[in-house]
Amino acid sequence: MNRIDFLKASLFGIAGITLASSFPSVISGNPVMPGNWGWMDGSDHTTVNEWKELFDKLLSANIGGLLINGSNKLYEKIGPLGKQSGMQVHAWRWTMNRGEYMNDHPEWYTVNRLGQSVVDKPPYVHYYRWLCPSRPEVKDLLIKDYSAIADIPGINGVHLDYVRYCDIYLPVALLPRYNLVQDFEMPEFDYCYCPLCRGIFKEKNGYDPLDQKDPSSDQTWHQFRLDQLVHVVQELAKAIHIKGSIITAAVFPTPEMSRRMVRQDWSRFNLDAYLPMLYHEYYLKPTDWIGECIKEIRKEVNPSIPVSAGIMVNPKTFTPEVLAKTMHQIKKAGGNGISAFTAGGLNKEQLEALQKLG
Repeated sequence: MNRIDFLKASLFGIAGITLASSFPSVISGNPVMPGNWGWMDGSDHTTVNEWKELFDKLLSANIGGLLINGSNKLYEKIGPLGKQSGMQVHAWRWTMNRGEYMNDHPEWYTVNRLGQSVVDKPPYVHYYRWLCPSRPEVKDLLIKDYSAIADIPGINGVHLDYVRYCDIYLPVALLPRYNLVQDFEMPEFDYCYCPLCRGIFKEKNGYDPLDQKDPSSDQTWHQFRLDQLVHVVQELAKAIHIKGSIITAAVFPTPEMSRRMVRQDWSRFNLDAYLPMLYHEYYLKPTDWIGECIKEIRKEVNPSIPVSAGIMVNPKTFTPEVLAKTMHQIKKAGGNGISAFTAGGLNKEQLEALQKLG
């Protein structure tokens, strides 16, 4: 099951220490960043004409950036098409959640507080195979992978997904699906306690986090793990910016929620734009919550950095009227637009509404 299938199934099933940085958070000379984006699976379209028709349809609805999940071969095919049409094409690829190295390098993967590796016991779902951000090899492979994408003609940038640790806390609407009540940091979902993470921490702070009676309450240990991931992402951003390319990410709703739920301190990532996944149904919230999240985000994220609200474009929820209202709330709170999950799921009425909104 991939991310799209998992999110759809879940939806329908419910009815710090600052790291120094010597490089800018936004590169100079970028094209104008889109306000509205869309995520989509690259397998949804196959022929050149299908891609051209899609680009034209979305551009007419004021969606200027498309985040496409696929292979480098696909990006080589559609990058030039996007450039011809005026659509910004960004390569959407998973970051820390990758299982393809398990056989050769099981030591690269995260370990929970019980000593269980995701290689042997993945949490929640079978494809949750989280890489450890403390591993230099992990940082190097990510830089190599995304840099190769950035070199593909016509590809405007790379888009990070699953750029975090495993969920410590699931969105509240998903808890019944797993028969869980998460009112504390459960050890089976608390990562990473691998020997390398603990060793680096002990050398720096003088003790092993597992020596603590309750490691989850140790703020120094919590901050350490935030910083390990931030360092990886900042180095990745630096490499992509050197290429003259754009780097963005899908992130959890607000910086505070992200730090608490998935140890993702994304306000320090130094990326060119952020697309927080503001799937209000998962949090049992009304659509007004989306604008409230953007307001909270702007307390930590510089207004010069674009933030577009990721929304799940269920046509029953986001009627043209609700879509227009939500867009107004996003803009009023300091957001730049929306990112549709998925772009292919937008119906005719929604596309026409986006066209009128400008």
